Amino acid sequence: MSQKIKPYLLLFPAVAAIVLLFFGGLFDGFLKSLGYFPAIGETSFGIAAYKDLLNSEAFWDSLAVTLRIAALSSVIAALLGAAMAVSLFMLQASEKGRSSRFWQRLFQLPLTIPHLVGGYIIVLLFMQSGFLSKLAASAGWIGEITDFPVLVNDSFGWGIILAYAWKEAPFVSLMVYPVLARIHRSWRDVSRVFGAGNWDFIRDIVLPVMMPAWTIATFIVFVFTFSAFEVPFLLGVTYPSVLPVYSYQLYTSGTLADRPEALAVNIILAALTVLLGLVVYYFSKRWNVLKGWD
Repeated sequence: MSQKIKPYLLLFPAVAAIVLLFFGGLFDGFLKSLGYFPAIGETSFGIAAYKDLLNSEAFWDSLAVTLRIAALSSVIAALLGAAMAVSLFMLQASEKGRSSRFWQRLFQLPLTIPHLVGGYIIVLLFMQSGFLSKLAASAGWIGEITDFPVLVNDSFGWGIILAYAWKEAPFVSLMVYPVLARIHRSWRDVSRVFGAGNWDFIRDIVLPVMMPAWTIATFIVFVFTFSAFEVPFLLGVTYPSVLPVYSYQLYTSGTLADRPEALAVNIILAALTVLLGLVVYYFSKRWNVLKGWD
């Protein structure tokens, strides 16, 4: 009996710390978002912070920017990741194994780089005084470096989108490629017998096989970029900012009386993230059941 419970006892300190710090902080933030803030003499409960947010133009602008950046980042990363996975699979199917391993390691390289470092790389490359603007000016493509398009700290969020598309595309590829690896090489030979070219094979066999995993990976990237903080804080603008940065601004720039509103943003963000996560889980289980993988 003791041997059976020993693994759980060994895990208990780590699990207890996670539960206490994460869920305890989340519960404390939820209480304060409802107005229970003894530090400023407020011990009653209410939804004034949520009403103020819903009536705030800044909140809706931040929500729109967050949805736009998360949607574009996830779609671009998903398309790039799918192209990478299909290219690696077709390269492997063509029996060029050594070349395939080289490209696989190259495509996985962004996974080893932290998001904050990736954001700084985007700054160094794409800002108006960055490497690409100087290269374009030296080549005569633009007159001066100030003619280079503003892609970093822009109101649309192109710098953030570039950073996440570059960082998350290998993740999508990593999610999709093992599914493609289940396709037997004999299927390609059979398709050739029936006169199918590479594009016909990709369209009729590869794409249907990869779609469930690809869709779930896209959802995961969307959920992550929707709630991420560091890259938008580095590459975004002061207004309108994404919801995590907007919450940080409210929490640090205002008074103690403004903190319930900042925490309300976090609660809304957490609720939306959980909702999106449940959507991903639902589709994942549904597809697995339909495919007979459960």
